[in-house]
Formats: sequence, structure tokens, C-alpha cells
Amino acid sequence: MSEVDCQQIVEDFTTDTGITVDYVRMSVGENYARIQAEADNPQASLWIGGSAETYVEAAVNNLLEPYEPNGLDKIDEIYRDPDNFWIPTSSAPVAFASNTALIEELGIDPPDSWEDLADPKLANSVVLAHPASSGTGAAVMSTLVQLYGEEKGFDVMKRIDANVAQYTRSGGAPTRMVGLGEAAVSASYVMDVELGMAEGFDITPSFPQEGTGFGINAAALIKGGRENEAAGARAFLDWVLTENGQKSMMKTFWRPIVPGIMNSTSRVDTSGIKLIDYNTFWAGENRTRLIELFEDRIRHGSDAQ
Repeated sequence: MSEVDCQQIVEDFTTDTGITVDYVRMSVGENYARIQAEADNPQASLWIGGSAETYVEAAVNNLLEPYEPNGLDKIDEIYRDPDNFWIPTSSAPVAFASNTALIEELGIDPPDSWEDLADPKLANSVVLAHPASSGTGAAVMSTLVQLYGEEKGFDVMKRIDANVAQYTRSGGAPTRMVGLGEAAVSASYVMDVELGMAEGFDITPSFPQEGTGFGINAAALIKGGRENEAAGARAFLDWVLTENGQKSMMKTFWRPIVPGIMNSTSRVDTSGIKLIDYNTFWAGENRTRLIELFEDRIRHGSDAQ
């Protein structure tokens, strides 16, 4: 989530509960690295935002504390951790974003296939988030592996890499670069595409016809967090699954995860897209291994900017 997103959610939570929040905004990979480094003396009690794959790995590494907030039982089991080490707060499919003017200049249509990102006409015109630092980047990587299988998935990534001008540390940065005309095409969660459109950028959204994955935005208690913050941290997990909490998430263009709450902010019609049978838990359990393969076969984490 962006700094603006974090500020919005924190303000809404404080307005509803009276609980004040001090926070530090980082990408999900940076958050995870810090939680690992501080495991013996945590400096935070709550981890908010970022794709669930990273939370799955954090739970395996005994860094999270389970909690079952009010309302969790209403959410479909495909979005939930059966052991409640993390909770889903919202969701979004992976989408393409194209700078409308630039792709017209290149003489191509908005991509409707992952293979389109490897089109030679897009040389040095694609920007993606790096999977080592970004949950969005990890979701794109895992989507390709789960869609095509490991060998073909990395082959497609390698061919796309030939067109990549930059890998960013943040998942929201690629779409913003597309909006600013610094790149022609990106792949990210649809809420980043919608944010760019809301900011007035001439962005055309599209989706791969062969199928796309989706992200689960998550939150969790950090194991060993400060005792004086524990009640407030649990209160946030309860609040985010309420109608007001879900409406706050929608202000950041994530889609509601709680059934029966209407999505009132969406600018992009996702009703006709094809979602693959995306396995968040497999993606989380294999996250480190896949990143190591990515860095060995595609790009090193040090290349992220």
C-alpha cells in the first residue's frame, strides 16, 4: 500500500475506535525482512498490508501470532489461513496497465496475454515490480509459474525480461511509471491501475485471456509484540472486517473480502476476467525458492530500484 493508502486506513481506524497508530510504511519484502531481524525484540505489534504469500512464509518461520477476529467466519475459506496466523483484509486480481498514447505510438493493442509482454515492439518499454522486495512482483511470478508450470513459466519470464526497462522495489511504482509515460506497459494488482486512473492518468486496463492470479491483502499480529499495543492490534483486525473497515480498504481500491459488502469504488469491470486456480499457500511456501530461481535465471534483487 502507498503512503496515502496507509494514512487513509489509519485515520479511518482512529476515527472509529479512538485508537491512535504510529506506523512505518515499507514494501512487503522490506517489512518481512525487518520482522525477521527483530524477531528477538519486536519493535511493532501489527503488520498491515502486502500479499498473503509473504505472511504464509512468515507463519512457517514462527514470526506471527494467531488470532481469530470477529467476522472471520463469514469469509470464504479459499482466502483464509486455516490456523489464523494472518487474516485477509481485501483482494484484487493481477492486471495489465498500458499508457494509451505510448502503445498507440508503438502500433500495438493493450496486451491480452502474458506472451504479449514479450513482443519485441515493447523493447525497453515494460516495467515490473521485483519479487524479492514486492508482494505484487511475487504474485506476478507465482501466477506465471502456476499458470504455465515452472519451466515454461520461467521461460516466459525470461522472454518478458528482454523488454523490461526496470524492476521496482514497490508494487505500486510500475503503474505510476506507466501513467507518467516512463513505460508503456506494466503488470500489477488492479487497484494500482484504478489508482492511476483516479489520479487522471490515461491508462488502459486489460487482462490476460489465458488467466490471471489474484492477491489477498493481509494483516497479522507479530509474535512477541509489545504488550501495551496488543489490545489495539487485535482491535484493528476486528475493525478491518467490519463494514466501515471494508469501506476504508475500498478507498484504496482494494476489493472487499467480506461477502455482502458492495464494491463502491471500482472503475474497472473485472466480471469477465478469467482467474486461475491460484494457490496462495503454495505461493507462500515456495516464495523463497521461486525468488532464488528468479534471481538465478532472470534478475538479481539488487537490480530493483
